Formats: sequence, structure tokens, C-alpha cells
Amino acid sequence: FAIMSLAAGYEIIEWWYAELAGGDEGIAFLGSQGDIWDAQKDMLCDTTGAILSLFLMSAQRRFAKPF
Repeated sequence: FAIMSLAAGYEIIEWWYAELAGGDEGIAFLGSQGDIWDAQKDMLCDTTGAILSLFLMSAQRRFAKPF
């Protein structure tokens, strides 16, 4: 859940900066290309990657040969 918290924090900071920059500069900084769900998709990908990594590391430790 730490990854999801960091992703959400980053998206909030990114939105805040875009609001401060305003206009075309803010839109260019976001780079969402008109996708209103861009922040949510980014957080979903971050969370999915973290969960997948957790499962892969767990499987690796479970099936690893002892030294």
C-alpha cells in the first residue's frame, strides 16, 4: 500500500503544479492528452505492478534452493 500512497501523492502534487502553471503550460506538464482518467490509470498500473512484484518475489523465495 506504500506504492499506492506514493502514486496518489505524486498525482496530487502533479495536479497542484498544473493548476499553478495554468493554461497550456499546465496541460503540457500533465501530458494526459485529454484522458480524464489518466491519474487513476497511473495509480492502477503502479498498484498492479507492486502486487505482481510481491507475488513474483514470494514465488522466487518459496522455490529457491538453499545455499
